[in-house]
Amino acid sequence: MIELYYDSFDLACIIHSLDMGTKTASIMLEKIWKEDNQYLSPYYRTNLRQLYLDVHYWTDYLCDKPEIDKEFPAIQKDFHSFGKDVEEEAFITDYFDIDLFFKMKRVQILYLDGQDYVRMKLRTLLKAYGYKRRTQELLKYLRECMMFYHMQTYLRGKEECDIGEIGLDEMITIRVL
Repeated sequence: MIELYYDSFDLACIIHSLDMGTKTASIMLEKIWKEDNQYLSPYYRTNLRQLYLDVHYWTDYLCDKPEIDKEFPAIQKDFHSFGKDVEEEAFITDYFDIDLFFKMKRVQILYLDGQDYVRMKLRTLLKAYGYKRRTQELLKYLRECMMFYHMQTYLRGKEECDIGEIGLDEMITIRVL
């Protein structure tokens, strides 16, 4: 399940999407490193400095991404002159995955908002990531993410529910256990 660990790019995406300032981001990174270390990529578990440097690098990239993407044809031409090919998707695609949603919500609940839950409709989550239906594979992945991050869904009245058994338009509350 290594793909579910926080890496520097995930944390940079969270910082960028929440439009965090440098001080807030630094405080959040230190808290994650101290309190949620088991969810960090093993590479960063013993090196806070490297985590800061790599997250800063990716945050800068995300801020300048439109300009960097404009340079892609020149990069492609340079690679081609050396007899190499480079895939456009590797540079231009937005790398957001559905697991980033759970990473972001965990960080918000534990370290940022002062609120111990997130409330939303399942349809909203699926739509945000381009899904129109709940397939068994998708539900399995959602459950795996929730289990890995120790999250649980609830209906009104703090009634536990399975994300695969509820209606798309039912309001759910997601909490970290």
